[in-house]
Amino acid sequence: MRVNAELILRMRKDKAWSQEELAIAAGLNLRTIQRIEKEATASLQSMKALASAFAVNIRDLEQEESAMLSELVGKEVWIVMGITVIDPRFNDSLKGKIVEINDSWLKLVQKDKSIYINLSQIKRIVPE
Repeated sequence: MRVNAELILRMRKDKAWSQEELAIAAGLNLRTIQRIEKEATASLQSMKALASAFAVNIRDLEQEESAMLSELVGKEVWIVMGITVIDPRFNDSLKGKIVEINDSWLKLVQKDKSIYINLSQIKRIVPE
């Protein structure tokens, strides 16, 4: 799950905790805390543990997808669709520039060709 790593870092610093102290308070591994703060992803169990340690609602720790997506407009990205196929020659990823994002889709431009992609079908977006 995507988490608001900036918020987690800010709450940790507000409590004057080191990463190791947060790991102890949340009952998590130090490496898990380091990964969460660096990659902004966490399992549901880790998010529950962090929410408990900070005495906040788990929803408060979630990253707002719309804010993250809007930062990608105008950037070159790889989009992984995560489609399960039997044929290993099939490539389910696309590369291009995001030029527009709506509530349910985004517009990707590959050379001079526009592709509209439903956001619910995207597994991962990797900025170039």
